[in-house]
Amino acid sequence: MIPSNYLILTIMKKMLTIGFLLLSLHAMSQSISGNITDEEGVGVDYAEVMAISSTDQAVTQSTLTDEKGNFRLALSQKGDYVLRVFHFGAEAYNDSLLIDGDIRKDIVISKKIELEEVTVTATRKLIESKVDRMVFNVENSMAATGMDLTQALSMTPLLRVDETGISIVGKSGVSIMVNGKMLQLSGPDLVNYLRSLRADDVSKIEVITTPPARYEAQGNSGIINIILKKNPKLGWSGNLTSTFAQTTYAGYGNNGTLNYQSEKVSSSLRLRQFDWNARATEQIDVVGDNTILSYDQRKDMYSGLGANWSLDYQLGDRSNIGFIYDISRIDNDMNIMNTSNYLSGGELDSTLITDSEHRNPIVTQTLNTYYDLKLNDKGANMSIVGNYFSNQPDTQVDFETNSDENDSATTVRNQSFIDYQIWSGQIDFSLPFSWANVETGLKYTGFINNSDVRYLELMNQQYELNPARSNEFEYREGNSAAYVSVSKDLNAKWSAKAGLRYEYSNIEGYSPTTDQRNTNNYGSWFPTAYLSYRPDDLNFWSLSYSKRINRPSFRTLNPFRWYSNPLSYYTGNPQLLPSFNHNLEIAYRYKGILNVSIYRQQLENGYGRTVQIFNGIERVVNWANYLDQVNYGLNASLFISPVNWLESYITANAFYSESTSSLELIDPQNGYSAYYSINNTIRVPKVSGLSLMLNFWQALPARTGNTFSRELSSLSLGVRMSLFENTLQCSLSANDILRTSVSQGEIFFADFTQFYNNYYDARRVSLSLTYNFGNNKVRGNQKRIQFDEKYRGN
Repeated sequence: MIPSNYLILTIMKKMLTIGFLLLSLHAMSQSISGNITDEEGVGVDYAEVMAISSTDQAVTQSTLTDEKGNFRLALSQKGDYVLRVFHFGAEAYNDSLLIDGDIRKDIVISKKIELEEVTVTATRKLIESKVDRMVFNVENSMAATGMDLTQALSMTPLLRVDETGISIVGKSGVSIMVNGKMLQLSGPDLVNYLRSLRADDVSKIEVITTPPARYEAQGNSGIINIILKKNPKLGWSGNLTSTFAQTTYAGYGNNGTLNYQSEKVSSSLRLRQFDWNARATEQIDVVGDNTILSYDQRKDMYSGLGANWSLDYQLGDRSNIGFIYDISRIDNDMNIMNTSNYLSGGELDSTLITDSEHRNPIVTQTLNTYYDLKLNDKGANMSIVGNYFSNQPDTQVDFETNSDENDSATTVRNQSFIDYQIWSGQIDFSLPFSWANVETGLKYTGFINNSDVRYLELMNQQYELNPARSNEFEYREGNSAAYVSVSKDLNAKWSAKAGLRYEYSNIEGYSPTTDQRNTNNYGSWFPTAYLSYRPDDLNFWSLSYSKRINRPSFRTLNPFRWYSNPLSYYTGNPQLLPSFNHNLEIAYRYKGILNVSIYRQQLENGYGRTVQIFNGIERVVNWANYLDQVNYGLNASLFISPVNWLESYITANAFYSESTSSLELIDPQNGYSAYYSINNTIRVPKVSGLSLMLNFWQALPARTGNTFSRELSSLSLGVRMSLFENTLQCSLSANDILRTSVSQGEIFFADFTQFYNNYYDARRVSLSLTYNFGNNKVRGNQKRIQFDEKYRGN
């Protein structure tokens, strides 16, 4: 048998050889390539370029410019053509050309025409359809001014935003990137971070429901890529933002950005600070032959400091080098008062009251370095990237438990010392040929996780270690990947894209406490395929398929026991395996106004939390592979602007979920559900810079996995004012006004049902002030780095 390491190395070498061979091929047909800039020399992205045959006036070929304004059209025949350029729905260029071989044509379009047409036709380009994603052009929406990034995301078709995180409606396992760089945060931490960013700095939001082969296969359902604006002018710029928020408690956040742009250097320094508090209540009841009624009153305290410095240097006409460094210290603290009642046969046996203090300081660092090289004048590029990420959360939980059965108290200190480290290196090639555009590359990622969890009991005024409830865990993982992707405009109406990615993983987990060692090696192929049809400028059809993987995070693999009181603990499962997901989608879009898609999502070997009750009183929460699930769904979104002072976004999702379980203790559920949201932005007539917001969303009852979720909803209002030519922006908003965003439902097991009723202080009033200074056209370095694995370190 051929060793698996030798096999992956052989495949990677062949893939790299193919990449270099493809690069050296010589195009046999004629083409038009060039660069489109505005009058100030700034590349114009996403302009539509058409080559029209002068003989029959038919559109022979069309394409969109990339982020730097580059384009290339491959033509099968020589002859006379008309070259036309459209930007924001208006024609910006028209000229005749005689094509006899490869021709380069650089074009300058009028900025005046572009700005005039934005006002008139912004709705036509608000939403763009591409073969593998939907693009929401935030900068073209009047609702984008003065809001934070979570509000911009909530307006994006197909997306759902609440206090617990961000998702694509009807789907799960979504990854979030900013400029192609994966965020390592999740849940409320992610929401708090995105609140610190301004929608005014966002160019567009890409919703990639079936990610192509270039991206990591990790993540079940898709990717949300937030693209920030580029730096079109030279000089300095900056902004300062302060936000005050009132939930049950008061909180605040401050952000500052300083950008610099010269002919060779582009740099940005971003500083952030926040202190948010919230009151949460969690009621989790396990009802069966033996019943545990648990109620938490919790105060969540989030505070932190962070800095991000990026620098890009232009080495020459063909290459640039740079880095992005981010460091933060976040304190995720909680004070919890828990009351647990233990019943047998409906009669109360005992009551435990636990008062706990959670202190969780987390220091994270991320370093991304890159080198980009333009290989030729036809758009071929090479990119080399190195990434490093470290996360060091040191957690201490002190809890004191009193029982009504005796007068003594149990005092425990639960400590966790964890060190996550992730590093990766990759090389990517983008190779445009006359017959197709090819992308190929290689990547290796290494993971290290060392954790030491200690359970200490207070004895005679001293804390003594309880070895039976303590644990150390060492985790090592290496992932090798190689991919190739080919895309081609088959003609003026049809486009296709296909890719294949191979990933191989070596995993080893070791617990010195139990002397337990687990190893697992596996490799998988991940195909992707896309086909799109554009019969005219108004209609767009697409068909897409992708296979994805969802690898367990470090915490779910670690077999340590995390106690909330002496009779209840959470643990991880080192035997946990990854799950796989198959996504099939058919989409239709009309004029960037109406978007409809139907999808099928199949989950294999899914994993989730299990709950078991031992001896009638001991509750153990663990992880296991048990779930196979198929979802059938329909997504629809509509953007309307009947008058120039009103924008409305309406999004709806309906799906049917069918689940089966390989574990007898799990009781799977099947059922239908629906979700819809309505977002309205009203520009007040005759009052410059003043706009109002009225938003509402509702999730209807749903059955999926082994969970039944009850209805929840949220109503939000807001007002925004821009003053002094957008130098000062004020925003006042109120979220979850009716306090209806309450998470309720049941989780079904064979021997009992777990009921939950949780509220996380979503009702919030926020006041935000932003001051812009310097050259407001300077955006600083916005380099896009893909580092998808970071979030697994949480």
